[in-house]
Amino acid sequence: MNNWQEWVVGVLIVLCIARVIYGIYVFFRRTRESANPCDSCVSGCELKDMMEKKQKECGVKKKSTKKNCCG
Repeated sequence: MNNWQEWVVGVLIVLCIARVIYGIYVFFRRTRESANPCDSCVSGCELKDMMEKKQKECGVKKKSTKKNCCG
């Protein structure tokens, strides 16, 4: 690489690769930290909708069982 333009292109390619690797790392870190793997989804995540529905159902079941046990 004798030409300065080749050096600039090489640096830009390295920066792009580093950015992609960082994005993948951040995605997996966020997924590992939260219980819901679709927390980072903006919309259209069926798994997220199913998990929220199940959590609501479990909340209703817990409330109803507590009332039955204490009553």
